Amino acid sequence: MSPRPTWLHARSTEFRAALLDLGLTITDAEARNILDDKVSEYAALMRVTRQTAQRDFTDERLLAFAQSLAVSLSDEAPGVDLIEFERAVSMPVAAVGLTTAALAEALKVAHINLDDKEAVAGLSLLSTLGMITADAGAFLVPTPRPLLLRIARYLDGAATSITKGANLPDGLDDTHRQHFADILAQDADGIRALANIAKTATPRACGASPTHDDRRRSEKRSLRAETCGTARPPIDQGWLPAERSPYPLGTG
Repeated sequence: MSPRPTWLHARSTEFRAALLDLGLTITDAEARNILDDKVSEYAALMRVTRQTAQRDFTDERLLAFAQSLAVSLSDEAPGVDLIEFERAVSMPVAAVGLTTAALAEALKVAHINLDDKEAVAGLSLLSTLGMITADAGAFLVPTPRPLLLRIARYLDGAATSITKGANLPDGLDDTHRQHFADILAQDADGIRALANIAKTATPRACGASPTHDDRRRSEKRSLRAETCGTARPPIDQGWLPAERSPYPLGTG
């Protein structure tokens, strides 16, 4: 007699099906990890047991979560060449530096945990950011919004894995664990806030012709970037305080 499916196994199957209906495909493992994180987050926020959190995760809540995740991922423009994408966000050089450092720290997590898939994903993000930065000719770097959203999600993933007990980079011990995870999450939030400056802009790959509606919106919003390499005004640099804590130093 086969064992009874666990709540997480059963719900993750339903979650995958809901995402598939919305045009997104993820693996069983990814679905389980996403739901596990969501339930843990809800239990901690509401100060209830995990069993209660699972019971509160109704069919309606599962569908709403799938829909919000689909919208979030679609904002990352999956499958699109980000080098050719409209660069609608102006990043100060200091923000580029922090983003590069944060990606490097998250890559250390993938490396020490022998996660080749995450390491390749992180290196791809780092390479894309470097090439885009090389195109900039001033103290502001015009950047595609989807790239920033992908980087923020990558940092969140590294922070979550550290909080859950993943191996720390060489030279760090458990006394640094929560501090390390907190800074990764803080940088993810800062990068996401940066990206959302341009949320109202219509994403378009470079070279695409503006539509009639685009032209009308352009007349109403003179600050909107309509060409590649053109970005919005500088962001509020609240993410870049002088007293910001540095990453704890390891030996890597």
